[in-house]
Amino acid sequence: MKFLIRLSICIFLISSSIVNGQEQLTSIDSLYLASIGHFYKNAENAKSEIWEGMELAPICLFRVNGPALLYNHPNPPENFIPIADKLYIGEQKQLQLYGATQVEINGVLTAIVDYGHIDYSCTEEVYAVAFHELHHAYQRNFIKHIRYDNPAVLLTYPENYLNDGIKLYEQKVLYKMCFAPDSVEFQKLLNQYYSCRLKREEIIGDYLRYEEAVENMEGPAFYCEHQFYNQFDLLDKVLKDNYNQRHFFGVLTTPFYGRKSLRHRHLAAGMAMCYILSNHFEGWQSEYYTGSLSLYDYFISKFKPINQELDIDAMYYGISKLHTQNEVLGHQVSFNEFNTQQGVKITLEFKKTPQFKGFDPMSAESINDSTILHKTFLRLSGGEQNKLFIVNQNAVAIIGKEVWFIQKVILFAPEKSILVENNRIIVDVDGKNVSWLGKLKIKTENAIVFECE
Repeated sequence: MKFLIRLSICIFLISSSIVNGQEQLTSIDSLYLASIGHFYKNAENAKSEIWEGMELAPICLFRVNGPALLYNHPNPPENFIPIADKLYIGEQKQLQLYGATQVEINGVLTAIVDYGHIDYSCTEEVYAVAFHELHHAYQRNFIKHIRYDNPAVLLTYPENYLNDGIKLYEQKVLYKMCFAPDSVEFQKLLNQYYSCRLKREEIIGDYLRYEEAVENMEGPAFYCEHQFYNQFDLLDKVLKDNYNQRHFFGVLTTPFYGRKSLRHRHLAAGMAMCYILSNHFEGWQSEYYTGSLSLYDYFISKFKPINQELDIDAMYYGISKLHTQNEVLGHQVSFNEFNTQQGVKITLEFKKTPQFKGFDPMSAESINDSTILHKTFLRLSGGEQNKLFIVNQNAVAIIGKEVWFIQKVILFAPEKSILVENNRIIVDVDGKNVSWLGKLKIKTENAIVFECE
């Protein structure tokens, strides 16, 4: 009780003033300030039951252009203010936090989540995602042999209508496996699922390894998110069931084609395999994490399916052919829309390959082998003096052999937000922050070309 009173006083005082120059705290900030400690205690209590052996990292909840709430961090940044036991407050801008992921804060891997994102309708959804990211931090800290998928592969994944048609059928089969009424139906579906994978491997070859890499890391984390969300007893059952189907399982029955939502699809496929394994075996999590098999190969080894001739309705191929071709054509449409937007077109040419600090692989679109359209997030660095940070805005990167090796970045900005002087270009506008040394090559009314050092 004393803790709650003290925290309430702290929230009132902070909400009535400006913290380190950031904007005044809002009611949603106060909501997470008051509940983050309770969440962490729940996570401590639930982690072993959900995933045996899981350890919790520090966590940082934040709102873009608002506060960053850091909890259970052993070495908070100097300008973060302590306001309760294990709880500190600072600014999102200071750490340039974005999305739901894991970042190093003062050398300590920390799970981060943007609670101000429009997709969240309640705190339970935010905290379930936070538990998802805490599991990723556990993977990175303790399960070293399981690595993230290579986003560069995602951007070259074949857009083949035969593969897409079988994949759509395969995902529906996997969905039905999660809720199979008996062992006979389950085995029938299992054989179909296995046969789909083998058939698709004949079409896309080693790109199937990319799918498995997503499932290896994201499947367990998304499963942990599902399990943590469902431990909230106070949620309305109808709304909880709706969210379970829409957010967790519905991806498997939603038609996608080409590279669209490809990573998200296999995040859900990995979660479904974990869900099925948990319904049949106890303690499988430790066996999987200590072994060397991919999640898919481990799944197959536990159930031993039989390859059989596929009998897929021609409808799947007909629909897939139409929509996969439209996806391919859509890449050029996206690029044309990017090039015809308002503002001054800024082309940054890099003499040295900049340090790649981050991007959102689920929202990056490959226009062709050398052109990537980043739609939500791109961050580059050229040492302490040079930076590029673009959030929720479009930017095009011209790359070398892989996405990490950027040769040029193209963006658009209002003329009044651009400053070129003292051998430096600065772009300062909502969502776009650039400051880079170099020299001006071309400047016209509608375009700037700047050579970055």
